[in-house]
Amino acid sequence: MNFFNRIPSWLVDIFRIALLGEIYPNIRAIAVGYCDNGSVLIRYYLDREPTDFDLESIEIVATNLDALDGKEQCIDKIDVQCIHSTSLKRDLESLSGFVYSRYEFSDD
Repeated sequence: MNFFNRIPSWLVDIFRIALLGEIYPNIRAIAVGYCDNGSVLIRYYLDREPTDFDLESIEIVATNLDALDGKEQCIDKIDVQCIHSTSLKRDLESLSGFVYSRYEFSDD
């Protein structure tokens, strides 16, 4: 998939609402990819292996996002991924950008 370099501002705006109540301590970051064909990829980076809880949470976000797109119909397809990563945050793939990133203290 070829993602835009940046998340469109209208998509950032609806993510602010779609994520309400779905951010919890095990999420390190949430990256979003957006393509001009209307495809969206939501990727949770977790500090542990994904569980059913994580998959349910990300599906809720996808459902909220779809509902908030409403009459605009700019989103045609939403894919989701949950990935466990111990990499430094600067090494995580941002796709089109991050919509959430927790503070992580580093001695580096």
